[in-house]
Amino acid sequence: MTESIAAMRLKHIPGPSLALTLLCLTILTGAPVFALDSDQEQPLFIEADAVEFDDNTAQSWYFGNVDIQQGTLRILADQVEVQHRENRQPRIIIAVGDPARYRQIPEGETEPVLGRSQRMEYDADRDEITLIDRAVLIQGQDRFANDRIVYNRTTARVTAGANAQGNERVKITITPKE
Repeated sequence: MTESIAAMRLKHIPGPSLALTLLCLTILTGAPVFALDSDQEQPLFIEADAVEFDDNTAQSWYFGNVDIQQGTLRILADQVEVQHRENRQPRIIIAVGDPARYRQIPEGETEPVLGRSQRMEYDADRDEITLIDRAVLIQGQDRFANDRIVYNRTTARVTAGANAQGNERVKITITPKE
């Protein structure tokens, strides 16, 4: 019967002060939030219904209609948690939604990479995005669906199913090039 910490925070956080919001935006500006090199050079914009930043634990939380934009990158989620390094750059980013959505146009491409799942985890050290629970990754006409998809942005490698510690069979649609 105990509530989760996130649920308690969501209920009890008053609207963020302008100073706190600006502090969080300043801390995250230029951060590699799922961004490619050219996107990382763009300003980062975050909107949310509420925000909390804890300097002691180096974490920040964004609640309610979270919208993150940086260059061609866009993340929409119900809630986002960021675990920061000592220099305040993000180390781990967790986005949760029904679904959380990711969109970005890779360098030299015209079609965006689209992702959606109930939970997304970005590990900056590994440059990997893990889509968890009802996960779908789409690039052009090609589509991967599974309960767990890992996308390594450095190697452009997609892993799904048992190799990604998933429990379901992978569903893949590959469309031939004309």
